[in-house]
Amino acid sequence: MLGRGRSYRTAKFGPVVRHGEKFLTLYAVSSLEREHRIGIQKSATQTSIRVDGENATRLSSIAKMTPLQILTPMSHEILERGPEYRRRFLEWGVFHVEPSYFTVYKKFTKALKQRNIVLKTAPDTVASWNHTLGTLGEELNKLREKYFTDLQIALANELRALDIQGNIQMLWKRGWEDGSRLEQVLGDKQPSDIRQGYTQAGPQRADIKLMFDQRSAFTSISRGQQKMIITSLHRAQAAITKRSTGNHPILLFDDLVAELDVDNRDKLLQRIKQIGCQALITTTEEISNERYPGCVIIRVDSGDIQTTNL
Repeated sequence: MLGRGRSYRTAKFGPVVRHGEKFLTLYAVSSLEREHRIGIQKSATQTSIRVDGENATRLSSIAKMTPLQILTPMSHEILERGPEYRRRFLEWGVFHVEPSYFTVYKKFTKALKQRNIVLKTAPDTVASWNHTLGTLGEELNKLREKYFTDLQIALANELRALDIQGNIQMLWKRGWEDGSRLEQVLGDKQPSDIRQGYTQAGPQRADIKLMFDQRSAFTSISRGQQKMIITSLHRAQAAITKRSTGNHPILLFDDLVAELDVDNRDKLLQRIKQIGCQALITTTEEISNERYPGCVIIRVDSGDIQTTNL
């Protein structure tokens, strides 16, 4: 809720508020470069945010203060589903390390929306949008590519530390032909765009390909191996945020050890501990006190909460 203004499970209001109540109130203290006091009140129709006693109008203002990494059983969608899931993952990382990214992204999205409108309503004026959209698209892609290069390096470090076998590659597809200026591509595709009614080239078509031994990681490895790679991606993204900003991300990992054998579970938990960030990990399996010293285990049993320091 602090990082994204919603539950990671659903955007609906009902499931996250106590039954019978009309709103929820959340208060937190975030310590980054300095301490910030954050308050959120959310109802079915309205969200109010206050930061350090002042009203805030955008969720992005608190998202910067709570750099989350969330991994759930649904995180396999980054491999299983369409490119938008992988773009969303990349964008979350760029947002936290590139101060200009959010502004450029909003400008590009607005220009893309306008071009798509005139493709359908005023096709004779489409050409006037090619320069604006092309310039913003190139700028957006430049920020993404810079971050992607850092992510490749960070992921390789994680996979090496976890001793994951096999040739794992992460490839970047920017959304239009390599070696071509986006403005020129938009002009070349303009007749086809008018027929289709939408813009077919640009950063909105970008994708990340995850390959294992030259094959798709989605189809060629087990669910357990996929989970190790996906968790490594989140761990790599957290490492970049910490290194680039000095801020310590918060790791929220739901049912982390499911689908993992004991050896991989141990390696993964030890690696997560090494990052030095606050990590909240849920599991239905018993965790040995001897294997994970320095951690705190919170057990919930029939509504009773017990805390154990390891």
